[in-house]
Amino acid sequence: MTVHFFSSTIPPLPILSKQSAIPLVWLCLLCLFMSISSVEANDENTQAFTAEFAVLDKNNLPQYVSRMSQRYYAQVDLLNNYFQLFQQKKDPRGFNVWHLRGFLPNFSLLDAENQHVAESNEKFLAERPEKELTLIFTELKEVSVNLMVSFRENDPEAYKAASTQVKSHIKQLTEILKTHHLDDEIRESSLN
Repeated sequence: MTVHFFSSTIPPLPILSKQSAIPLVWLCLLCLFMSISSVEANDENTQAFTAEFAVLDKNNLPQYVSRMSQRYYAQVDLLNNYFQLFQQKKDPRGFNVWHLRGFLPNFSLLDAENQHVAESNEKFLAERPEKELTLIFTELKEVSVNLMVSFRENDPEAYKAASTQVKSHIKQLTEILKTHHLDDEIRESSLN
């Protein structure tokens, strides 16, 4: 019995020359280095936030309120800016990809930090309005999902729900900031 193997010669594909491959390798290494330093920076920020507020008391409570409100405002601004950017481009798929790969990982990290601080200070925050700060921040995930749904499915009700929720959060944040005499940190923020 004879077995025949088909032999064919496939010409090498000149995809990359050595000269064009070297910059590509450097670019990949640069991207890898930047992602590693970004992860290290996030880890350092996580440790700094959780260490700073490991034990909440009346002395550091205003700083905690200030940092939590800054985090909230920053995330709302980020969502709003990217939502408007992708709407201008008429690219719901792009917004979905950014939401899943860009927004959610960082948001989840921040939310985990907030949850950790809230859990470690559960007794102190039990009867205080500041306890709501963690919930307000956590509910931003629902806001972001509503924005994604409103854009992807052209659903005005989902957008309205997201916008209403942000208005409610801003109202709560304003009250909490005022109780700590942090009126200068109050911002008008919305999805419009």
